[in-house]
Amino acid sequence: MLQTVRMVHAGQTHYPAEGAAKPVARMGTRPLTPRELEALRAMAAGKSSLKIGDSLFITESAVKAHVNNILSKLGVSDRTQAVTTAHKRGIVRLD
Repeated sequence: MLQTVRMVHAGQTHYPAEGAAKPVARMGTRPLTPRELEALRAMAAGKSSLKIGDSLFITESAVKAHVNNILSKLGVSDRTQAVTTAHKRGIVRLD
């Protein structure tokens, strides 16, 4: 504990090992961008790539690029798994 106090006093940041691992496990190694989160929320609402593009004012191909990034970052292979994984990790809510 004394070492932690010294680190913080010196301007460093200290994260306990058990607490620091949780955000990484929750999101994976690369966090989703705000735009990817918007696309993921729209996916969770059941929207198609075309409808997501319309609502975000981007092309369908841009949506597909976001979806591919989301799948990669979440470590899943399809949209259903992405939504399920995001829900389990608390990234999106299913209402």
